[in-house]
Amino acid sequence: MEVTYINGNGERLTLRQARPFFLTRAEGLGRTRQTISTFKAPEQDGAFFIASTLDMRNITLEGTLAARDLEETYAQRARFLRVLSPKSQGMLLCRGKRVACVVEEAGFITSTRERAPSFFVSLLCPSPFFEALEEIREELAAWMPAFRFALEIPPGGMEMGVRQPSQIMTLDNAGDVACGCRIVFRALGTVRDPDLTDMTTGQYLRINKTLGPGEEIHVHTSFASKRVLSMNEQSEANAFSFLDTGSTFLQLVPGRNTLRYGAAENMDLLEVSVYHRPQYLGV
Repeated sequence: MEVTYINGNGERLTLRQARPFFLTRAEGLGRTRQTISTFKAPEQDGAFFIASTLDMRNITLEGTLAARDLEETYAQRARFLRVLSPKSQGMLLCRGKRVACVVEEAGFITSTRERAPSFFVSLLCPSPFFEALEEIREELAAWMPAFRFALEIPPGGMEMGVRQPSQIMTLDNAGDVACGCRIVFRALGTVRDPDLTDMTTGQYLRINKTLGPGEEIHVHTSFASKRVLSMNEQSEANAFSFLDTGSTFLQLVPGRNTLRYGAAENMDLLEVSVYHRPQYLGV
């Protein structure tokens, strides 16, 4: 088992079965707790299930500082306490996944073995989900290159790119739960009212705006960070007011998602990309 904590300043501390921070115990990496809401009517046996929500994740780490001599012990203790400063926010990496966390407690347990003191770390994760380290990008509407090197252009000319033929594409979410995403509408020319529809639920997201050449609309749909931004080479502006009132901040369910893009005018000049990080219940 190996875990790496990265604090807000970018400093890293790795705990594993090796010097100097020998990890002996890790709890909370594969377990989540939930709060279940129910309703009970008069004289009812049992209760009605309403909903359930996952609680914050609490990860605890225990181990021993294994140094070569007393001088190294104190140097590594100082580094440990600096990187794992209480109340600081950071990121824990484990088995190719990450989770945002806050240091609740970190320190050394009193020990008669000064060269090998035991340490304890408690991390609180406001979001209980681990997520992929890298953001996954899916192109729903794009121009695909139709040439390769060495390049020879015939006398009659050649096609330099081919438009993807279908408006409908599938996107696979490899995570355990539904997750938000970042949807990017990119205009190659003048495009009016771009949209994206979930073909399974019928929910859609539409921007009631005419995009100029080179303009992009970025829609973030993750919980507690929803926003709509208009971007070009010179500026970035809030575009929430252009969101259609019937729109839904689309979520990607686990497994296959079928999406269809469109526009009121000049759909062929629209490129659509979807970025997401699958979320997992443990590692």
